[in-house]
Amino acid sequence: LAQVREQAMGKHIELTSALDPAAGECTADRRAVQQIMINLLSNAVKFTPEGGTVKVTSHAQDGYLVLKVADSGIGISENDLARIGQPFYQAQSDYTRAFEGTGLGLSLVRGLLELHQGGMSIESETVKGTTVTVRLPLTGPEKARGAKPVKLSERRPHVLPQGVEGNGDGYDTAIRRTA
Repeated sequence: LAQVREQAMGKHIELTSALDPAAGECTADRRAVQQIMINLLSNAVKFTPEGGTVKVTSHAQDGYLVLKVADSGIGISENDLARIGQPFYQAQSDYTRAFEGTGLGLSLVRGLLELHQGGMSIESETVKGTTVTVRLPLTGPEKARGAKPVKLSERRPHVLPQGVEGNGDGYDTAIRRTA
């Protein structure tokens, strides 16, 4: 919320949250969940006209943490709704053409949720707004449940792939070369 607050204030958008403390904690990658929320909130603020509202809510349900981002924005047409979340796809309307972007925000959200064995649904109506619902398993992805964390001292040396330089410690920490 703090990262989009200034953007929301600039458009006089009311940004609120109603987070249920009884939801408890969710076992997940903190940076991934932050990225999910930043992308959802940024889109909500971006596509909500001046004076609108954006609200974040959370609760626990059936073993999942449920996060919702609801806005009073332009909404998404039924034709575009089926394709939202595909890489590089952006819904087109007179209003959205005014905004820059790669069309990767919701695709990234979907990918991060799949890695956590979570999910996403979108409800939207043009001119009335959009609600994106995210579900993350409270106990983390099934593959990670009961897995023993690897301590730094237990790392095993290995050969790094071509084009990847090690950091000199002989273990799995690597620095990737980029063009």
